[in-house]
Amino acid sequence: MAFGFITTAVVSGVLVALPGSSSFAAATDCPTALPTAQAVDGLTGTGYTVEKGTKAEEFTAKVLGRVTDGIAPGVDMIMAEVDSPALERAGGVWAGMSGSPVYTSGGKLIGSVSYGLAASSKIAGITPAADLLALKGGTKSATKIAVSSTKAARIASTGEASAKLAAKGFQRLPVPVTITGAAPKNTQHFLAGIEKNSGPVVRTSASAASTLSASAKSSPSEIFAGSNYAAALSYGDIAATALGTTTYVCGKTAIAFGHPFFGVGPAEYSVHPATAVYVQADPVGGPFKVGNPGGVVGTVTQDGTIGLTSTLGTAPKHTYPITTSLKNAAGKTFTGKTVGVYQPYAGDIAATHLQSAIVKANGAQGAGSAAVTYTVTGTRAGGKKFSLTHTDRYADSYDVAYATADALYASISPLVQQEFENVNITGVKVTGTVSTTYKPYRVTKVETKKSGTWVALKGTQKVTSGGTIPLRATLLAYRSTKKVTVPLTVAVPKKSKGWTGSLTVADGLTAAPATNEPASLTALLAQLRSAPANNVLVSQVDLRSSKGAKKHSVRETALKTTVSSYFKTVSVTVK
Repeated sequence: MAFGFITTAVVSGVLVALPGSSSFAAATDCPTALPTAQAVDGLTGTGYTVEKGTKAEEFTAKVLGRVTDGIAPGVDMIMAEVDSPALERAGGVWAGMSGSPVYTSGGKLIGSVSYGLAASSKIAGITPAADLLALKGGTKSATKIAVSSTKAARIASTGEASAKLAAKGFQRLPVPVTITGAAPKNTQHFLAGIEKNSGPVVRTSASAASTLSASAKSSPSEIFAGSNYAAALSYGDIAATALGTTTYVCGKTAIAFGHPFFGVGPAEYSVHPATAVYVQADPVGGPFKVGNPGGVVGTVTQDGTIGLTSTLGTAPKHTYPITTSLKNAAGKTFTGKTVGVYQPYAGDIAATHLQSAIVKANGAQGAGSAAVTYTVTGTRAGGKKFSLTHTDRYADSYDVAYATADALYASISPLVQQEFENVNITGVKVTGTVSTTYKPYRVTKVETKKSGTWVALKGTQKVTSGGTIPLRATLLAYRSTKKVTVPLTVAVPKKSKGWTGSLTVADGLTAAPATNEPASLTALLAQLRSAPANNVLVSQVDLRSSKGAKKHSVRETALKTTVSSYFKTVSVTVK
């Protein structure tokens, strides 16, 4: 099933090559770049972009001049007035048009439409072809490009903008990231990293019709100059993509955007063709394109200053399947799959997938419970494999989908962000049960047995070296009179006569000791594997001798649901 992709900010860009059947001879593979110095006021050209479907249609472009070093040191920005019936209908340059190629009448590539003057304007900024084809690196392109009073007056003379508006300069057209298939709410925690580290605005869509099937098939021939072009961080149930237009194709190389996507340099995103549904006019926020991307047809290898470089016909090498199999309270099993592509956001994508999967299984996003096991696999330095498995229960009175997904996020993100070794996530698998029933337990009392009678645990406890401390806890279910008695009897360490210390009863999370900052990937994996569970009650004895020696004993008792926060400690002397 094709997924619906909507870009909602201003223009996003991407590049590809034109079909041989094009009526415009210049729009062919491997065009020659027009020297930037020849892009002078009055030069006219023809551009190509898609308004609907997959056919690239013409628009006119008239050069108004250049802004020296406007994009980056040594990289000018070409100002132009663009026009076509489609641009008239939209009210100006639209989101999804970034990367649209513009040619001279002689067939030379002038550059790509990649900057805009205002939300709804036909005045565009063009990234020069000479720089696009060279794809210079090492510099950061400007997000705002100022214009002189002379150039502002030249723009104003077109009637497309006032001199005052023109003086504010050009803005780099943002590449909004759209997350489709996401849960209706509480997704921003998982997606904040994409916004913070990359800059683009993240939009979410929960429409079931907007997912991109992991098995969708497309051909690299669908990518051509002026065609739709989507770059994806993931696809499948959760598709994180940016939609734009192809600028250039030569052989298997396609160039896109005319400006950075994330600007990270070496990268790995999947490339997809797309079918445009329509361009929505928006006089306030600016017009934007709605489209349905297809299957994988290539790999973005470089996300640089001038744009994206991609290899067509080659799929990304480091993808990781995220699969879920969840049974709801009615006994129905729901399965799902997302293919993660960009490794730095593996935690974000996996958590967003699990959150959405729980909402789908429960049929709602709210209070509930979950019992899941997740396994994360990957490779570390030298290609050595590792695996991390954790089984736990979750209950939340507001959003159990978020609470469960957050635990998965907290396990994957440290692996991706650690600085010890190169890590590639190779798979994430989650299985378990979910329900809309919220019934955690809370501890109402803890007792110890003395002289054959159970009494409240309080005061200093005198215990025997090598013996046991008989303990039990009474728990009450949420908004219920149902009580559960849990045995917590714990051993006293041997050879501890005369020692003193404490006896603690607590829920698993509260009882968990503070962890030191790991000094290696091995230490980090050990910490993640020993993460406390939400459905555990812990009874623990900690002793110290007069000389400072330490001994301790721990018992963990697992329950069938989560335990609310609880902590009680008393003193202990060993006789």
